[in-house]
Amino acid sequence: MSSDLAVVVRGVGKKYKIYDSPFQRIREGLSFGKKRFHKEVWALQGVDLEVAHGKALGIIGSNGAGKSTLLKILAGTTLPTVGEFRLDGKVASLLELGTGFHSEFTGRDNIFLNASVMGFSRAETRARLDQIIEFTELGHFIDQPVRTYSSGMIMRLGFSVATAIDPDVLIIDEILAVGDLHFQKKCIDRIFDFRKRGKTIIFCSHSLYDVRQVCDDVIWVKQGKVEQRGDPLTVTANYANYERSLLHEPELAVGGVPISPERNPPKLDGVTLQDERGEPVSLTKTGQKLVMRLEYHVPEGWTAPINCGFAIWRSDNVLIAAASSGHDGVKVPQKPGGRHRAFITVPRLDLNDGEFTVIGYLYDENCLHIYDHRMNELPLVIQPQAGHVGVISLNHEWRFEDIR
Repeated sequence: MSSDLAVVVRGVGKKYKIYDSPFQRIREGLSFGKKRFHKEVWALQGVDLEVAHGKALGIIGSNGAGKSTLLKILAGTTLPTVGEFRLDGKVASLLELGTGFHSEFTGRDNIFLNASVMGFSRAETRARLDQIIEFTELGHFIDQPVRTYSSGMIMRLGFSVATAIDPDVLIIDEILAVGDLHFQKKCIDRIFDFRKRGKTIIFCSHSLYDVRQVCDDVIWVKQGKVEQRGDPLTVTANYANYERSLLHEPELAVGGVPISPERNPPKLDGVTLQDERGEPVSLTKTGQKLVMRLEYHVPEGWTAPINCGFAIWRSDNVLIAAASSGHDGVKVPQKPGGRHRAFITVPRLDLNDGEFTVIGYLYDENCLHIYDHRMNELPLVIQPQAGHVGVISLNHEWRFEDIR
């Protein structure tokens, strides 16, 4: 293993035996292997990866893709069926809420329990105890049984203990999703502090925004295999587009229904986001100008009126805004056999911090039928102005008066 590598995985695969019932497992055991009553399912196959010291690797993918299985193998809580892996240095993992906690012990007792499992003496844990408790912000609940804790409180305790031991490799699996925004920020800040100190992080999350902020490199796991690896923006964008192609039905939320493709309707050739200089943009700030460019072509012989439209979707598939030329009273050029461009300018984009997708549409005359729709290739990531929270930034004014 090279000295500059913290994690090395070679040809790792994990196979599970699936039984229809516990009775089938017993029957197989009683047959001494002569009969098989199970199905074999490969959760992982042929996974190869390397992570250098001081780097953060993000892992994304659908539920059931094999992400958690890979992390469990790296954390040592399960063994691979084939292949090998190595981690250099002390490893701490946060995989499942409550893992390693005794429900009847208090939070304080569980700190000592977890620390001892990680190899710390009681004296070493006592030296870090005040720091751990302060970070948890659990107050007097630290001396209450863990069975009385909420999922967020358990996450606070687990993260505080795991990071207090100052590991060389920190493995996190979606656990931050249950925390409140304040504690999530504390956790992210601590993760960035780990990065500055040269620690290695393996970060699995469904929050593509967090993955892009934290990680240097990202792998997309699909059906047990590494589908893609690369820079965070490219890989998360490709994954998001794949997920939306499976789950997203934009025509259901913007008022139209698709028309039969056999009629050879007008088609969109591309949707591009531009800044005020006309340059392609995927990262912008609240309050900036944004231009959406739609390119479309009209087939020969097409005479029916058409309309253009767009919709802005948040990363959790919430529709933020939509508009169409028909409802705005704008006439759309449609030369038969011709290609056209439409520019929709938003002088001031008042969306706050988040990730969004812009989808372009071609409608019929009454905006009832959708001829075609297409999303921009990269997500739109918006950085907020200081002190602005929420989905949008409202244009507002202040006025004061004295009351007698």
